Amino acid sequence: MVRDKMKAVCLLAEQEIEIREVNVPSPGTGEVLVKVRAAITCGTDVKIYRRGHPKFPPPFVFGHEFAGDIVAVGDGVKGFEPGMRVTANVFAECGECFYCQRGQGNLCENLDYNFGSYAEYNLIPASIVKKNLFIIPDHLSYAEAAIVEPLVCVVHAANLVSVQPGEQVIVIGAGGPLSLLFIQLARLAGASSIIAVGHSDFRLSIAQQLGADIIINSKNVDAEPLIANLTKGRGADVVIECAGSSDAWEFAVSQVRKGGRVLWFGGLPGGTEVRLDAAKVHYGEITLYNAHGGTTEDAHKAFELISSGQLDVRTLITHEMPLEEIEQALQKMISGDAVKVAIIPE
Repeated sequence: MVRDKMKAVCLLAEQEIEIREVNVPSPGTGEVLVKVRAAITCGTDVKIYRRGHPKFPPPFVFGHEFAGDIVAVGDGVKGFEPGMRVTANVFAECGECFYCQRGQGNLCENLDYNFGSYAEYNLIPASIVKKNLFIIPDHLSYAEAAIVEPLVCVVHAANLVSVQPGEQVIVIGAGGPLSLLFIQLARLAGASSIIAVGHSDFRLSIAQQLGADIIINSKNVDAEPLIANLTKGRGADVVIECAGSSDAWEFAVSQVRKGGRVLWFGGLPGGTEVRLDAAKVHYGEITLYNAHGGTTEDAHKAFELISSGQLDVRTLITHEMPLEEIEQALQKMISGDAVKVAIIPE
């Protein structure tokens, strides 16, 4: 039975959150109401906690990686019914705008968002139900299935940079959850060597467990000469930046070989400036990629990777905490003491 009220985590201001009792929404046409069984913390949640969200003014119920049970469906919903275990992507493209018509749905001008998973119930918009709602197979836990949303972004970016068999890869900002997914995809693609560079021994140990051949804690040692030795002074074929700092963006370009490829994945605030050696980029024929979000096709690929067991997503979930401890969970993310925390509403 669905209750009238539920607990939900509301962002009131920068670094100010409160658990409130709010009305449980009712599904309209095409919508689905899900009882949240697990919601997973991520770097985007940390950014929202620290500085808000430009598209959603407070008070704002946040969280967007989740899985749970359908408890009610709106008129016109097909293929889904109460009792089904499901997870979903955070947004769906419209399919009609300039970018969607060019196969760039991740840049859609009319994205429908699905925030609100740090709560006991989450209402899924009709467009996401239609395109990006997935039935969880019995062998997957709720927490594992919830990793589909961040993996969508990684699948999209990995397709752009396209690691080839035998290539040497550097992952900067290693140990964060998305970097750990990049490491696994690079291994699946046949990378000959994966060098993980990060700041946390705890997180780097997980990076090594999930496929990194060499780990470098750049907080303790100078990474540049070590990388030069490992790459025979040429730099790596592919450098993937996941740290989300201007220094990391610049360092990524400095560590790629001539003719190599750099993926700037970690987003920077608007107005941030990055300094590059133009001659190195130009005469070295270095290709620079940026990536944001993912398409419906990427979402289906991500769910298949998890469902088929090709990726280890369980290892990314290092802690479980109740909804009441969401702020402590986010602080664990900030300090590097957790990779991902599964928030369990009940």
